[in-house]
Amino acid sequence: MQAMITILGVVAPVFAIIALGYFSARTGLVSEHIGRLISRFVFTVAIPAMLFRTMATISAPAASPWALWASYFGGAAISGAVAVFVVRSVFKRRSDEASVVGLGSGYSNTVLLGLPLVFSFLGETEAAVPLFIILSVNLLVMTVVGTLFVEWTSSKAHDKLASHLWQALRALITNPIIIGLVAGLTYRTTGLGLAEPIEWVLSWLSWIAIPSALFAMGLALNRFGFTGDVPACATILACKLVLHPAIVWFLSSVVFGLPPIWVAVAVLFAAAPTGINVFLFASRYGIALPAVSAAITLGTALSALTISFAAWALGLHLL
Repeated sequence: MQAMITILGVVAPVFAIIALGYFSARTGLVSEHIGRLISRFVFTVAIPAMLFRTMATISAPAASPWALWASYFGGAAISGAVAVFVVRSVFKRRSDEASVVGLGSGYSNTVLLGLPLVFSFLGETEAAVPLFIILSVNLLVMTVVGTLFVEWTSSKAHDKLASHLWQALRALITNPIIIGLVAGLTYRTTGLGLAEPIEWVLSWLSWIAIPSALFAMGLALNRFGFTGDVPACATILACKLVLHPAIVWFLSSVVFGLPPIWVAVAVLFAAAPTGINVFLFASRYGIALPAVSAAITLGTALSALTISFAAWALGLHLL
């Protein structure tokens, strides 16, 4: 009982700030225009600065990055494949719909929710290395795989595959999150360290990055509904919130025997709900929008419970 109270003490503030953002947008306290500006600040300034500072002081890996990648993305692939099978075989949906549902079942909200959870439970120093290993390729892997998967199963735009891939890669190269990660790691190789004024600036931005990201997450949720395409939405929720973290735990802990902190980072990322980028995929192709939007909103709410259970099962209250 005491262990779960400790876990909830970490999880509750995270979701309280998300709820504050949601109701601020819902009631009109924060306008849609202001919400976009806050989200832009989070993505282009606060989080990249926090990641730069983290990567600039990162230590050498304690285990193989390939095992962590295999654990995390293997879990995402299996979870997505199960979702595709269920939607195609049980609910008799089209292949393109199933592909978007599968993407939503393996693509986590690593930035807006995953990062705050990892840092809240594990701290910046302990989680830095496995966090970087996953984030450094997550956007690339999920964007390219998602684009290929949806294009392959869509009858609308086979001839546009090269164009869409180029757009995805160009967006990846100019993504502030990736720039912050790479710039911080590159600066670390100089061995110069951070001058005190720069350290202060980055520290201040890091302190506001997490609450700003959570508030922005709440603002964004106001755009999505709570209902829509119940069978497909339920499939995403079950695979994303339960199956994905369970498989990642099994692969990282049992199969590869990774260090506990690495296992915890991978599982917490996997336990995060469907990422908002999946909504962009669904919007671009006009496929499975009701299921994805409902899964993002409901998944964020339900993940407060599933993440608490995952944290308890991992023994994070003891770390």
